Amino acid sequence: MWNYRIVRKKNIYIDPTDKKERVDYTYAIHEAFYDNNGRVGTITQDPVEPFGENIEDLRHSWVMMAEAFGKPILDYDYIPEPGYERKTDPIGSIIDARLNEMEAGKMKGIPWEQVKKKLEEKWGPFDEEGYRKHGEEERIKKESIHSESFVGTPTLEKLIEKIYSDYREYAQRDRSENPWKYSVKKS
Repeated sequence: MWNYRIVRKKNIYIDPTDKKERVDYTYAIHEAFYDNNGRVGTITQDPVEPFGENIEDLRHSWVMMAEAFGKPILDYDYIPEPGYERKTDPIGSIIDARLNEMEAGKMKGIPWEQVKKKLEEKWGPFDEEGYRKHGEEERIKKESIHSESFVGTPTLEKLIEKIYSDYREYAQRDRSENPWKYSVKKS
């Protein structure tokens, strides 16, 4: 499981005026990845920004980031959290591999060929052209829905209310269609 979390990072520097060591903190939103007991094992190295493959994804990303303000702040220096257990399922293996790369200072993405091979083993041949065409159709459809439903909303309060309502409907659908994304044992 993953979600967005606010992360506090401690910065130590030498004050140029009096040459004394000083400490300040910065805050940012990162993706956080959890073990089966709900403990954070890793976060993205750099802060993240709202992003989506279409306008609907961007809206949902923004809401998910806003939800981070309702969760405790994570301390950058204490990731992984005490008691974190590395996962042993296939997704956990990928996370472990990424953790190992990160710990070795070689953070990089998983090659597309490797991801494609795993997907084809599970679901059969991948039709890249069909996927691109479907993605473009979805993008156009979602931009149209966005224009009709959100553009021109008279107040920020009503706009946020509409966006959050849209996200709640999406999250409810996604939880029923993809329960594996949300299953975390509580300790």
